[in-house]
Amino acid sequence: MADQIDTRISPALHSANIANLDGYTDETAPLVASATEALDAAYGYLSGIHDLRAAAFADPTLTPEAALLKTDDHARAKLAGVTSKIDSAVAQFEKTIGSYERDLAAPVKQKAGEVISTEVRAHLKASPNRIDLVRKAIADGDDEVAASALGAPPMLSGLTPEIHRVLLVEYHTARQPVIAQRLRALRSAKTYLENHGGKVLAEAVKAVGGLPVTDARTGHVIRTDGPEAIRAKRDKSAAVYAKHA
Repeated sequence: MADQIDTRISPALHSANIANLDGYTDETAPLVASATEALDAAYGYLSGIHDLRAAAFADPTLTPEAALLKTDDHARAKLAGVTSKIDSAVAQFEKTIGSYERDLAAPVKQKAGEVISTEVRAHLKASPNRIDLVRKAIADGDDEVAASALGAPPMLSGLTPEIHRVLLVEYHTARQPVIAQRLRALRSAKTYLENHGGKVLAEAVKAVGGLPVTDARTGHVIRTDGPEAIRAKRDKSAAVYAKHA
């Protein structure tokens, strides 16, 4: 985790944000470590662009245009390595989340006798509050009622397949709090990278910057030329050089 705060970079890209996410604990930290590493890589990359730009523009052997292109070339060369770390972390989280979600939606075994289970399901099917009754059983740790409803086809308890799946997840979540917390941490980290990972490119463009173009008569800045504009002018001249080589 980056220890220093670089005010030149968006605070959203500091890896300390991961430790503040829902589900993050010392136990879940290793699960989302790749998010911390990806943000550290992004932070270091952006700091490097700012530092290199300052050095390039202080180099007396470089024109401002050459300094700008040197900075942009560096930013372009390093960008893919940083974004791939973010993309890889998101893909890894998605795979692990899918595995945990399958665990939390797994069928349950009935833990009551068949006669009792049948009576429980009949009672639930006749009740207009069947969903609340199953949820109360889950909360109270009453496996006879919860497993009777969830360990059989949903229609036998008057439940829809969709509600049955939701209640299955709630059942497993209540009984496997460690997995539930891991899932919260993974989802939080994945969402955070998805929401903020795109800032890396925007921050890189800002760090590279551009060159002000002034009006010859008034001295006022009329626009800012970015590296693409400078590169286009250079390439145009290079084409002439090649033609007369």
